[in-house]
Amino acid sequence: MKKNIKRIIAAIAMSIMMISCVGCGSSSTSADGKSKEVNLICWSEYLPDDVIESFEKEYGVNINMTTFSAPDEMLAKLQSSAEGTYDMIIGPVKDVPALKSEGIIDKLDTGKIENYKNIDPSYLGNINDPNNEYSIPYLSASVVIAVNTDVIKDNITSYEDLLNPKYKDSMVIIEDSRAVTAMALLAKGYDVNDCSDEALNAAGEYLTALKPNIHAFNGDSPKTLLINGECSLGLVYGAECALAQEENPAIKGIYPKEGPYFDSDVMMETKGGKNSENAELLMNYILDAKVSAEISKAFPYINPNKAAKEYLDEDYLNNEIKNVPKEQLDKAKPLKDLGDNSSKIVDLWTKFKGNK
Repeated sequence: MKKNIKRIIAAIAMSIMMISCVGCGSSSTSADGKSKEVNLICWSEYLPDDVIESFEKEYGVNINMTTFSAPDEMLAKLQSSAEGTYDMIIGPVKDVPALKSEGIIDKLDTGKIENYKNIDPSYLGNINDPNNEYSIPYLSASVVIAVNTDVIKDNITSYEDLLNPKYKDSMVIIEDSRAVTAMALLAKGYDVNDCSDEALNAAGEYLTALKPNIHAFNGDSPKTLLINGECSLGLVYGAECALAQEENPAIKGIYPKEGPYFDSDVMMETKGGKNSENAELLMNYILDAKVSAEISKAFPYINPNKAAKEYLDEDYLNNEIKNVPKEQLDKAKPLKDLGDNSSKIVDLWTKFKGNK
């Protein structure tokens, strides 16, 4: 009798284990054994919820998204994660060489991505991935001076104008060490990639002078501080300025006369990703002309998808902050991977943020 009871208990336990295992497997794979998920790391507020939901509904593949507010945060998360944690990255093209050298990203097979043909060729061949082996353009960003003209009546045209003591504690700036340092270099007449001691000392002097005027660093949603009136000035991404302008038309965007800051974000596939087919599926979906247009309507950055232009309205096409004029793009210098000199930027940024 005892033996029979033991057998019954063992059978029940085994049944529970089998049911549990079936339940676990069904969350990430379909009946045919194919993966039903893709693990993405991406800027916050950069892939619209509607696009995520429509992709998941159409393909039955869940997007598990991890976000970051600054490129340094992205690098830290990728470097501290085991291989296979992520399948796909949307991040700055300037970081491609570093991600490649650390074995984090893998070569792409663009032949599997039908909508790759929609990309404007002028956005290909970036200095950080000249042969387009590791990255596919997603969106590009400029940084502008945002001014609430109801509050500030001065004619601001340059980075130097932002040093005026009357603007104390009135400015929001993006949480991006490379971008802010690049703008400081431009303000002092240097190239955005200059890491000489002379150039970085000059940039440091500019940032020290700017610090009293900074109310907040915000890499997630600097537009919020402009919209609610907490800040009347900003050094922010063009799309953030444009979205703030939609809420308050008094907010204007200005391209500094010293030259604009410009950077591109790209889609990359990770090495050792467990869901590479789904990563390619998502990339192809994002490059669909209509989907790409919807992304730009939600987050009006510079769109490299030539086929999407047909689906973008006049508000986007005629707005020089959303759709950056060619003459401004031509002035911009491409950011290079700084290699070992990256530590100099980190040191300068740390010192800058630590100053009281």
